[in-house]
Amino acid sequence: MQPWVYIVLVGIVAIVYALRLPARVKEDSDEKKSLKETEAALELYMADIEHENTELLQLVSSIKVQSQNNKTALQEEISGLREQVADLQKNLLLFDARLTAEEKGLLQLSAAFGSGAAAARSEDTGAVPQATQTEAAPVKQKPVSSIKQRYPRLFELHAQGKSIDSIAKTAGLQRGEVQLILQLANQEESV
Repeated sequence: MQPWVYIVLVGIVAIVYALRLPARVKEDSDEKKSLKETEAALELYMADIEHENTELLQLVSSIKVQSQNNKTALQEEISGLREQVADLQKNLLLFDARLTAEEKGLLQLSAAFGSGAAAARSEDTGAVPQATQTEAAPVKQKPVSSIKQRYPRLFELHAQGKSIDSIAKTAGLQRGEVQLILQLANQEESV
């Protein structure tokens, strides 16, 4: 209920009370005093209600202003976080593109190194190409490759079944480097 409704109800009660009093022709001073006291009490009560209503309106308006300020601050923070997410997504895409480019470069380097190493071995040994060499000679036990001698810790971790990311982190190398080294070792073993 609204505060003015209370005031109207109190006024109606006072009027009904005044009308129900027996009308007396003679005026007693006691009756006048009690009527004046009742009117004064009602006026005081209405003033108190009006004061409380004013305080309540001020409190509601301050709460409204505070909630608006909080809403604005939260919207600004959300906007800032969205910008940060967008920047992070852009950086992630750039990083992925750069990583993919480096991995492609390492794979090309691996392929070039693998074919260059096979050609160098055949020149050093004066052997026939690989297909005829395997047909003519029985399979010999393969010596430990030079790449495995250079990176013993890497191959030890790989033999333990560790992931490429884990090996890269432990060895202090890039993921692409670890992949390249493992591929080179596989190529040396297959030669």
